[in-house]
Amino acid sequence: MSKREQTRERILSAAWHLFETQGYQETSTRQIARQAGVADGTVFSHFETKLAILREGMLSQLTRLSEQSRLGLDSTVNNQIELGMQFANTYYRYYFANVNLSRALLKEVIWDMNYYHSFNQDLFDATDLSTTIVKKMPLILDCYFMTLITHLSHDEPKLDAALNDLESKYRLLLSDD
Repeated sequence: MSKREQTRERILSAAWHLFETQGYQETSTRQIARQAGVADGTVFSHFETKLAILREGMLSQLTRLSEQSRLGLDSTVNNQIELGMQFANTYYRYYFANVNLSRALLKEVIWDMNYYHSFNQDLFDATDLSTTIVKKMPLILDCYFMTLITHLSHDEPKLDAALNDLESKYRLLLSDD
């Protein structure tokens, strides 16, 4: 890894740590530079904006979670609902373990979902999905995100309640009748 790439990674790591501990809105690029041990301007030579740092960090986290999900998949699962819930369980656990960061992430990225479309498509391509599931994917994603947003907006978000709610919606949407 080149020195430039190492600096970029240090900035991204420092930013993500600060976003998780003190919140996205409360973190300045100056704080990120100090945490990374670089000059203030160096942050902007690697990332155009603080939002660009958030986006790249989010994609990095999603990639890590995606790999965890794939490795943790129960190969005996034949039911598409159970498969979907295994993925949701991994992602929701991260979001609910980092409620404040998750709220900030969703607030910033929900208006730019096209940015994450290629990531989602890669994830779906790597998973054996039935034609029925592929056709219903926009509805499945709507259920996923609206359930996540709804539950994270509660004063005291509960992971189990969110997962149960999501599974109920998936069962209604994907039932065979």
